[in-house]
Amino acid sequence: MRENVGGADRAWRAVVGPSLLALGYGRWGGRTGTLPGLLAMLGGALITETAITRVCPVNEALNVDTARRLQLTS
Repeated sequence: MRENVGGADRAWRAVVGPSLLALGYGRWGGRTGTLPGLLAMLGGALITETAITRVCPVNEALNVDTARRLQLTS
Protein backbone atom coordinates (compact mmCIF):
# COMPACT_ATOMS: atom_id res chain seq x y z
CA MET A 1 0.00 0.00 0.00
CA ARG A 2 1.21 3.50 -0.73
CA GLU A 3 1.22 6.41 1.69
CA ASN A 4 -2.14 8.19 1.80
CA VAL A 5 -2.00 10.16 5.08
CA GLY A 6 -0.24 13.49 5.28
CA GLY A 7 -0.20 17.03 6.58
CA ALA A 8 -2.96 18.09 8.94
CA ASP A 9 -4.55 14.62 8.83
CA ARG A 10 -1.34 13.05 10.14
CA ALA A 11 -0.98 15.68 12.89
CA TRP A 12 -4.59 15.14 13.95
CA ARG A 13 -4.04 11.38 14.16
CA ALA A 14 -0.81 11.87 16.14
CA VAL A 15 -2.78 13.75 18.82
CA VAL A 16 -6.08 11.85 18.86
CA GLY A 17 -4.61 8.32 18.77
CA PRO A 18 -2.47 8.54 21.93
CA SER A 19 -5.21 10.54 23.68
CA LEU A 20 -7.73 7.79 22.97
CA LEU A 21 -5.24 5.19 24.18
CA ALA A 22 -4.75 7.07 27.45
CA LEU A 23 -8.48 7.63 28.00
CA GLY A 24 -9.24 4.00 27.25
CA TYR A 25 -6.59 2.78 29.64
CA GLY A 26 -7.35 5.18 32.47
CA ARG A 27 -10.78 6.73 32.60
CA TRP A 28 -12.73 4.09 30.68
CA GLY A 29 -11.23 1.10 32.48
CA GLY A 30 -9.22 -0.63 29.78
CA ARG A 31 -6.63 -1.70 32.35
CA THR A 32 -9.32 -3.72 34.15
CA GLY A 33 -10.71 -5.23 30.94
CA THR A 34 -13.93 -3.26 30.40
CA LEU A 35 -15.17 -3.35 26.83
CA PRO A 36 -15.40 0.44 26.27
CA GLY A 37 -11.85 0.89 27.55
CA LEU A 38 -10.46 -1.92 25.43
CA LEU A 39 -12.24 -0.66 22.31
CA ALA A 40 -10.93 2.87 22.90
CA MET A 41 -7.41 1.50 23.32
CA LEU A 42 -7.71 -0.53 20.13
CA GLY A 43 -9.01 2.46 18.19
CA GLY A 44 -6.28 4.69 19.61
CA ALA A 45 -3.60 2.19 18.68
CA LEU A 46 -4.89 1.92 15.11
CA ILE A 47 -5.12 5.70 14.69
CA THR A 48 -1.60 6.11 16.08
CA GLU A 49 -0.29 3.42 13.74
CA THR A 50 -1.74 5.22 10.71
CA ALA A 51 -0.04 8.45 11.82
CA ILE A 52 3.32 6.68 12.11
CA THR A 53 3.19 4.65 8.89
CA ARG A 54 1.24 7.26 6.87
CA VAL A 55 -0.91 4.44 5.46
CA CYS A 56 -4.63 4.14 6.27
CA PRO A 57 -6.65 1.19 4.93
CA VAL A 58 -9.91 3.12 5.43
CA ASN A 59 -8.59 5.99 3.30
CA GLU A 60 -7.54 3.44 0.68
CA ALA A 61 -11.00 1.85 0.64
CA LEU A 62 -12.67 5.27 0.31
CA ASN A 63 -10.11 6.41 -2.29
CA VAL A 64 -8.99 9.34 -0.08
CA ASP A 65 -5.42 10.66 -0.27
CA THR A 66 -4.42 13.46 2.10
CA ALA A 67 -0.70 13.06 1.36
CA ARG A 68 -0.75 15.66 -1.41
CA ARG A 69 2.25 14.85 -3.52
CA LEU A 70 4.10 17.41 -5.57
CA GLN A 71 3.98 16.38 -9.20
CA LEU A 72 7.16 17.25 -11.08
CA THR A 73 6.93 17.37 -14.85
CA SER A 74 9.81 17.51 -17.25
